[in-house]
Amino acid sequence: MNGDIHLNRYKIMANVLLTETCVRSCPYCFAKQYMSDNDVKDYLTWDNLIYIADFLEGSGEHHISLLGGEPLLHPQIAEFIIYLSQRGFFVTVFSSGIMPESKFDDFALKILSRGQELKLGFVCNVNDPRLSKKSELEEVRKFLSVFRERCTLSFNIYRLDFNMDFLVDYIIDYGIGRHIRLGLAHPIPGAKNLYIQPKDFHIVKEILMKSFEKMYQLDIVPGFDCGFPMCMFSDEELGKIFKYTLGQLSFQCGPAIDIGTDMSCWSCFPLSGFNKKSIFDFNSYQEMHDYYESKMHEVRNEVKGIYRECDFCDNFKHRICSGGCLAHILNKYLEEGNLR
Repeated sequence: MNGDIHLNRYKIMANVLLTETCVRSCPYCFAKQYMSDNDVKDYLTWDNLIYIADFLEGSGEHHISLLGGEPLLHPQIAEFIIYLSQRGFFVTVFSSGIMPESKFDDFALKILSRGQELKLGFVCNVNDPRLSKKSELEEVRKFLSVFRERCTLSFNIYRLDFNMDFLVDYIIDYGIGRHIRLGLAHPIPGAKNLYIQPKDFHIVKEILMKSFEKMYQLDIVPGFDCGFPMCMFSDEELGKIFKYTLGQLSFQCGPAIDIGTDMSCWSCFPLSGFNKKSIFDFNSYQEMHDYYESKMHEVRNEVKGIYRECDFCDNFKHRICSGGCLAHILNKYLEEGNLR
């Protein structure tokens, strides 16, 4: 199976951390509050991986995503992928594409030797080459050139002067999947990272619309991760985006369930400091999902969306749009001292 990953699939998969250690220090990172910046080897164990696989399989789930930190740092990453695939899971690895050169060749051989029997795709989170280290760029390009069609690009927007031309270049140069996942960097409630304020989303919109038209001409399909408010775009622009995304357009935000190396779980990284539980507290993935969805609705019902207009918006009322990322709202409440 190739890397032609359905862009909406991210929203239904369980996200399993293989390590809390990363190889980069992205200024926008909304997971840095949880990530380790030391040499502690906090790897997910085989026993815990098997428990998670049993837990998901028993819940009727057949998709799983592996992330970190940098999941490629896990010494048994290839074996984990092969094991999960053999159990019938479609495995998506969210990675920077950066891996120690001493380990890359062995990893690539183990994966590529399995051919199409592996149900595997990589979502490679790439940064603007203008803002990246040369050594990192070389490793990313090597990864893309080797895994090619198994890769889908991911790009997080955190600056108002962003440019996405390099994403198109990567797709053409390396023959990788003709999809691009786009995310807005979100704040970490109570911490510091770089992100774009909601009042400036109209600037982001202008750049996106120009880029989408270019992508459409090249048969490249963009897709939105959660956090984009629907009102960023006019009705006319929404019609165009529906075409550009092949109808895969959603402004809803459900609970993305993350499971840590210690088997703790929470609803997405920006909100990892709230309502943290353990996987052992739940009997099924559906029960876990329903718990975090109910918690999210509790907050949404009280604070609505990121704009004042969300309080009176029919799209928010009918849950066509979630009103942007909750992290913006919780961060504001923390700064004002109003969060209970």
